[in-house]
Amino acid sequence: MTEYPRELSATEVSPGLATLILGLAARLLAGPAPEHRVLRDQLASARLARVTLTGAGLYAYFEHPVNTVRVVPPEMIGGQVPMEVRGLDAGAGCLLKVSQGKIDFVEIYTYGSVGWPDEPDVVSFGESVPVPV
Repeated sequence: MTEYPRELSATEVSPGLATLILGLAARLLAGPAPEHRVLRDQLASARLARVTLTGAGLYAYFEHPVNTVRVVPPEMIGGQVPMEVRGLDAGAGCLLKVSQGKIDFVEIYTYGSVGWPDEPDVVSFGESVPVPV
């Protein structure tokens, strides 16, 4: 039995999981507002710092260059990208958190009782809702 929570450094995150996280972040920032554009620019220069696997999902944290332009309002949370993942007994979703004007983390969570797999096989994505600004 795997113990949770489990911390992964940036170098321990598989390429497939990193691609999923960055793709979800892009979907969560695909809104039309000027604030979304600032956040997309942040994402382009950000680095995936670490991932915390919780068993029911994960938190993927980002690091930014010191000269990163911050967004206003500085605190935001939300958005949604529904997902169907092979092996889960229900759907999954995600949201994005902005703290102190910078992308803080992407959270991925499941709706069912089967835990989030360490290496997910996403079958499909639903309609994305960008983080509200």
